[in-house]
Amino acid sequence: MATILEALTHALDLHLAGRFGEAQELYTRILDAEPEQLDALHYLGVLAGQTGRGDFGLTLIDKAAALRPDAPDIHANRANLLRGLGRMDEAEDSCRRALALRPDFAEAWTDRAFARHGLGDDEAAIGMLERALRIEPALAPARQRLIRLSHERGRLRLESGQITPALTDLIRAAVLAPLDADIAFLLGNALYAAGLRADSVIAFRNAVALVPDFLSAAFNLGIALAGVDRMPAAVSALDHAFRIDPNHPDARDTLALALRVLGRDAEADALDKAAAPSRPPAKPKPGTGRPPGR
Repeated sequence: MATILEALTHALDLHLAGRFGEAQELYTRILDAEPEQLDALHYLGVLAGQTGRGDFGLTLIDKAAALRPDAPDIHANRANLLRGLGRMDEAEDSCRRALALRPDFAEAWTDRAFARHGLGDDEAAIGMLERALRIEPALAPARQRLIRLSHERGRLRLESGQITPALTDLIRAAVLAPLDADIAFLLGNALYAAGLRADSVIAFRNAVALVPDFLSAAFNLGIALAGVDRMPAAVSALDHAFRIDPNHPDARDTLALALRVLGRDAEADALDKAAAPSRPPAKPKPGTGRPPGR
């Protein structure tokens, strides 16, 4: 006959393998035999939250916490259940208890950041996520949420004209997510708006390299190259934007203008002849600018 410890180990293996029904049955059997078995109460509570029974899970974890109030992981998992129930203030309080017991608990800093985000305090959430990553740089949930919050805050700041704070957010997001074309594009816009046009060229090139049919990035790359007097390269980028969408008036008109600057009037005339009445070329603007379907 299996011991309680052997049964618990097997139940946890089933739980981690996603075999929730079997794990639940085994946790329940353990509690039938030993109603105050701490780990079974704790893990069954976690499982209940994972299967949409947060209130029941909270009852179980509260029993576990009463049996061992000095266990930071129990308080952290209690916070997750409370957050799933929309009880953000209580969730943060449980995170505080976990962190009081273990200040270097990176997952608890992450969970607390999630709760602060749920309460609408992204400023504090970002600080908590940074702290989590200083403790555990590879912690994926903290990294992904920090990317998302830095990206979004950077976008909003850029749109409201807060260029320097936007740069701080978008540089951080780009460091964490160097393969994200949207972040590279927004960073290019912020750099351009700050007058750092040579640096904006690098960011826009990154965006186009990651997503070759990224129309707005290719167009803004052409504008930025023209801004640093690299007209042949600007024409190449604007031609790329025009080929992505030949009906895009800004790309067509700006390409024609750049061709004229280089003395390639015949090519510019051909574009103008095929065009509707032209409008002044657009300048780089904040926003994601991704093509439809991206």
